[in-house]
Amino acid sequence: PADDRMPRPALLEFDPEWLDGIDAVIHLAGLSNDPMAAFSPSLNYMLNAGGAAIVAQAAKDAGIRRFIFSSTCSVYGRDDSEPFDEERPTSPSFPYAISKLMAERLLGCLTDDEFRPIILRKGTVVGWSPRMRFDLVTNTMVKTALADRKIVIHNPALWRPLIDVEDAALAYLRALDADLSVTGVFNISAGNYTLDELGKVVAQTLEEFGIHVVVEKQNRPDVRSYRVKTDKAERVLGFKAEKSMAETVRDLVRNLPAEPADFEHPRFYNIRQMERLIADGRLQHNGQIAPPRVTAREGSVA
Repeated sequence: PADDRMPRPALLEFDPEWLDGIDAVIHLAGLSNDPMAAFSPSLNYMLNAGGAAIVAQAAKDAGIRRFIFSSTCSVYGRDDSEPFDEERPTSPSFPYAISKLMAERLLGCLTDDEFRPIILRKGTVVGWSPRMRFDLVTNTMVKTALADRKIVIHNPALWRPLIDVEDAALAYLRALDADLSVTGVFNISAGNYTLDELGKVVAQTLEEFGIHVVVEKQNRPDVRSYRVKTDKAERVLGFKAEKSMAETVRDLVRNLPAEPADFEHPRFYNIRQMERLIADGRLQHNGQIAPPRVTAREGSVA
């Protein structure tokens, strides 16, 4: 019998039996952004590249034909000279995007008539979620606006492709519905915004709720600026994003608490949560996950 006090299996200990009776795999597991990858590059490469390889190989061995992988538009590197389609050469220079590109390439090696991966290169996924994140650009702007009546834009001219989380989920459904003749890479985004444009959308939408904010612009160095085209996803997958950034902001305002006293809790920031898990011994740098410690004195979870 399982012992709840023992470490649970991590992605690197994937059990092929988990795939029994499965028709398709949507692979979302891994570290999710640049700060997490920078905090532990080794864990980033193990989970994002190695973990994807392990699960994809197991899926292929199990005869599962459809495998959908969560990648990122940041594989294009910093070049906002024009919107890029999927044929644009990739040139990432930081661990997170490099690890995602490594996974893309290994999926290309596994692709054949019987194994049909679809790779979704998503823009930054934003919007309301029950497990909220405030380390994503639109969400961050709304959070600071509600908490401080201010939006801080670190580099107004930088470009970001953005997509609401509901539209991202719709993209995965379209990939699941696609004919098995379809395989390859697809850019997934609702639109490209400069941070200045996004700040204006956020500020103008907040006015609808009687919330007036000051927009503060700074100029700090940043290595991410890129734009993408999404024609291929619309043409081949039948995917077209439905939610505007204004509607994303409305969802956030409607769902977030009126008193933002708890906005800085670590659970809302993936890097802070990761740092806390490692400090507590619940996540190891080799990817092993352990349950919370129980203190004998109080019988409480640490």
